[in-house]
Amino acid sequence: MNRIQDIAGIGIGTAQFAFKNGSRDQSVATILAGLASGIRLIDTALAYTRVGEVSTAESIVHDALAEYRAPGEVLVATKGGHWRRGDEFPIDGTEATLRAHCETSLRTLGVEALDLYQLHHVDPKVPLEESVAVLDTLRREGKIVQIGLSNVTREQLESARRIAPIASVQNRLSFARLSDLPLAKSCVELGIRYLAYLPLDGPDAVIGPDDPRRILAERRGVSVQALTLAWLLQLSAAVVPLVGASRPATIVDSAGSTDLELSVEEVDAIDRAAHAGS
Repeated sequence: MNRIQDIAGIGIGTAQFAFKNGSRDQSVATILAGLASGIRLIDTALAYTRVGEVSTAESIVHDALAEYRAPGEVLVATKGGHWRRGDEFPIDGTEATLRAHCETSLRTLGVEALDLYQLHHVDPKVPLEESVAVLDTLRREGKIVQIGLSNVTREQLESARRIAPIASVQNRLSFARLSDLPLAKSCVELGIRYLAYLPLDGPDAVIGPDDPRRILAERRGVSVQALTLAWLLQLSAAVVPLVGASRPATIVDSAGSTDLELSVEEVDAIDRAAHAGS
């Protein structure tokens, strides 16, 4: 059984496969390159889809795992309660919608049970406890193995944990956005994995010549991206950065972050710069 608590290092994010212009073959190749580099977590979602298609990213994950020799070694996390309808992205945490989304993901991924199923967003019109109770029912029915939450506060996490066991939280955490770090650190005590999305702050992130990450990366002979991921991994034992690579070379470079040990002085230097800019 794949459990998110057994995952370490980084994961592959898949939103870019739907929202960038890369080819399907390149997307599959990127996933396979990541898996060949030792990555064992793929994060996807029903909402990651192109106009006119159904669950683009999930279908790409399915195709990649069909080519991978040991798909049982890989944990696939997906999300429901949020989807694409034309240019809109509705949120719906009702039982009918969550059940329907779960069934769509099961069919698209071609599995009997989803390793980790996450509530993509809390529906402001539906009590969180009700949405989590639906996920717990799906878990008891054998359709999902573990329950996760995305885009939640500490208070919402505690409310959800009173209803069902929560295995993961997926929130934004990065050099330019450290506000959720207290929750990431508390996840260690709770036995919850913290999946950090946009860990590199997106394609428009600016890394100046005086940024300590650039200086340290040049000194180490590694990319700024790999060094940043290594720093995030050392912030909390619960953190698993989700890297949205769209090329095989990029995900291979990011995978190298798991072998990059930073000194206390290096971590402190990056910490100071991150907090100064937040």
